[in-house]
Amino acid sequence: MDSPTVRRSDAREALTSALKVRLQSEPLDRVTVTGLVQDCGLTRQAFYYHFRDVQELAVWMFENEVAEAVRVSARQDAWADGLVRLLKYLRGNQSSTAAVLDGLGRAGLERFLFWQMRPVTEAVVREVGGGGPASPDDRAMVVDFYTSAVLAAVLRWVSDGMVADPYRLVGDVELMLHGAVQESVARLDARARTPQGRV
Repeated sequence: MDSPTVRRSDAREALTSALKVRLQSEPLDRVTVTGLVQDCGLTRQAFYYHFRDVQELAVWMFENEVAEAVRVSARQDAWADGLVRLLKYLRGNQSSTAAVLDGLGRAGLERFLFWQMRPVTEAVVREVGGGGPASPDDRAMVVDFYTSAVLAAVLRWVSDGMVADPYRLVGDVELMLHGAVQESVARLDARARTPQGRV
């Protein structure tokens, strides 16, 4: 007999698949629990065991799939791949992305993507910034600053319809980040070495 964990995982996957199909032809606010459970052969009780409503299912689906799409290894050359995976996921799942924008709101989406993208930016700082500034506070500031910059480019790409080539966008971001991160690290470390903390 399957464990509850396996059954829970299977039910969530079935509901996610059913929701994706529905979102291709109808907006999130028209998707019903009844329709979803009929599509995947579950009961309403099973749905409500896992999710409060369809909107919560949409957000859960997006958060889990985006987290998987941007999960990167510790290799120094993997950060760009993680960002490309994120962009390709968003473009390949435009209906889901639009549904989650409705569910999370733009501010919620920005917060979520910021924390998903932050490990990617940390990898950039490690790679091109020689590990980043010596000070942990300065290192966190650099990572947060460039995460916000990359996020702004991603959100602009989303609002423009996700038509630009993800590889081109990531290449442009990579070009801009390399020199800028190095310069930021050098300036912050120089400031930390001066008696008055000035460069």
